[in-house]
Amino acid sequence: MTDPNANPSLPALQAEIARLNKVVQVLMDRVEHSGDLGNSYFDQVQATVMLEDLVRRRTQELEAALAENRAINRALSEAEQKFHCVLDQSLVGISMTIDQRFHYANPKFAEILGYSVEEILKLGPADITPAEDLPQVLDVIRRALNGEFQQLTFTTRAVRKDGRIINVEMSGKAPLDIGGRPALIAVWADITERLGAEREIEALQTRLRDQALHDALTGLYNRLFLAENLDRTIALATRHGYPVSAVIADLDFFKSVNDRYGHPGGDAALKHLADLMRQHARSSDIICRYGGEEFLLLMPDTPVEVARERAEYLRQCLAEQRVAWKSTPIALTASFGVASYPEDAQSGGELIEAADSALYSSKANGRNRVTRFGQSWERAPI
Repeated sequence: MTDPNANPSLPALQAEIARLNKVVQVLMDRVEHSGDLGNSYFDQVQATVMLEDLVRRRTQELEAALAENRAINRALSEAEQKFHCVLDQSLVGISMTIDQRFHYANPKFAEILGYSVEEILKLGPADITPAEDLPQVLDVIRRALNGEFQQLTFTTRAVRKDGRIINVEMSGKAPLDIGGRPALIAVWADITERLGAEREIEALQTRLRDQALHDALTGLYNRLFLAENLDRTIALATRHGYPVSAVIADLDFFKSVNDRYGHPGGDAALKHLADLMRQHARSSDIICRYGGEEFLLLMPDTPVEVARERAEYLRQCLAEQRVAWKSTPIALTASFGVASYPEDAQSGGELIEAADSALYSSKANGRNRVTRFGQSWERAPI
């Protein structure tokens, strides 16, 4: 008799049940026939009934196994349906690559690339990758299929069916063995919008940073930028043994300019001086709007005498030019103060204070002149 603990296949169960039912029917026919023969056949009838009971119990066991088998198959079918439902409704794309072809793709993966599932299954990674990215992508997939990665995540580009190039992120694990061939299961996400948003945020941060470090009116650096770079400039000068000179310029009688020409005229005057200083500065110099009408020029690796000559040149250019403002050109002059590190100061802060002190001397001595800290070169006002 067959082991009752066995779990035979569905066709085998059905065949055995049919055979046992035939045996039971034959035995029942024999019992009915033997009823005409008398008590001499009692032992035979008793044995037949016992055999029938055994057959029926075995039949019940087989029918229970069959019902269990059907329940298991039904449960497996339901689990498979649920699994495919989860994959089909996933918010990320899922693919299986075998031999450089897609052997499975969920609807989201096809949607990302603008294809139907049937269309995407006719393609492979090479068909959705821009030509310039293809060597790198194929190399990564090849190495993944060879088992070189336990986990891989990389960002690349993909070509949609409509030709539009998008940014995608692909994540996969060590390959599975499918019929003796390595298969790469991968999760895909379209990150084009995310990268675009990140670039916009980065650009915004750059603009905000730029605005935080620049004067809105003149476009020159502001005092915050100077504060962030002054000590670094002095430290480099100390390390390499060269001087750093500072020139502070202040427009003379700026309040009178505002009163006469209005704030737009005053703004034009400030821009004029800013442009003049920018035109005659080196790439290594730092120019900033230091205050309302004050501008500072920081010149690394520049002796104080050279800085004084630069200030004098700026003073002359400003005095000789006129600011074009409507129908009335504006005449401007400025006072300058010059100082140098380490000759006049031992730190960046002291350097600015020394140049500012020299500027004060220029103002006190009649304006429109250049004064070096501790000395004075006076020019007749124009």
